[in-house]
Amino acid sequence: MKDMQSAFPAGLTKPVQVYLQSENGQPIPKSAIESFRQQAGSLPGVGGVQPAQSAPGGRVVQVDLLLKDNPVSNESINLVKDELRPAAHKITPPGTKMLVGGETAIYGDINKVVNRDLSVILPVAGVLIALILLLLLRSVVAPLYLVPAVLLGFAATLGSAVYLFQGLMGEPGEVFHLPIMLYLFVLAIGTDYNILMTARLREEAKEGHEPRRAAALAVEHGGPTVAAAGLILAGTFAVMLVAEVSMLRQMGFSIAIGIALSAFVMSIFLVPGVTALLGHRAWWPGHGDRPASPGKAGPLEEEFARTGART
Repeated sequence: MKDMQSAFPAGLTKPVQVYLQSENGQPIPKSAIESFRQQAGSLPGVGGVQPAQSAPGGRVVQVDLLLKDNPVSNESINLVKDELRPAAHKITPPGTKMLVGGETAIYGDINKVVNRDLSVILPVAGVLIALILLLLLRSVVAPLYLVPAVLLGFAATLGSAVYLFQGLMGEPGEVFHLPIMLYLFVLAIGTDYNILMTARLREEAKEGHEPRRAAALAVEHGGPTVAAAGLILAGTFAVMLVAEVSMLRQMGFSIAIGIALSAFVMSIFLVPGVTALLGHRAWWPGHGDRPASPGKAGPLEEEFARTGART
């Protein structure tokens, strides 16, 4: 096996497919094709060049480039995307147009699109979530630590997946759509859990409890609901760990651990703790933790107040 690996380039089974297309409708000269093949052998990361294959008419030619390293590794994907493709375009024969394809190039394109989407969607989602929390809680301070708490859970989840699958299990990398999947589940569900817990914190504060007592009561009464929801959803995705496909295992572990972190660490531990430390400042400037004014209470509440009952 080692002899075969040393004798053949690692990219033999998944070559980078380079297509040369004539721009004037005439067949591409064989001399131009051979000149391109010779120069392509010195391109970054290329370990071999396959014979050219011409389509009927000779106006389109395919030249396969064999990579030296694993063609689906992160290094090869970045190499094709950032170095090989631009260098190949520089040696394109005159009068032709070049297209670079193959599995490695496709992964590079998807990686580029995913990174672009994350750089746009993540900030936009953060701003929208902050606005929703601002309107819901009538507080400027609360979104300032609730949104970072959700983003921290997202980063911790992605980091734990990289550490497990790449660091401990030695896999070449994570599936390209994992960050988007984590964004959809961890960010959205983590925000829901935080809203549930924060709303309970405000209710307890409105009952007249001091911040620390309100946080303790919120965890006591609202924590079990959040914990049960997180446990059921995390357990559902954790079933994917028994799958034979690496992609499903990565998704199952990452989403399950992300939901667990959001429910048990962020919502039940971090958010109540920070709210208790901030005290009444957490609800500035709306002061949503102030007990309702007795003068504004309804007839039923006033009757309870007169009889000494708790409203």
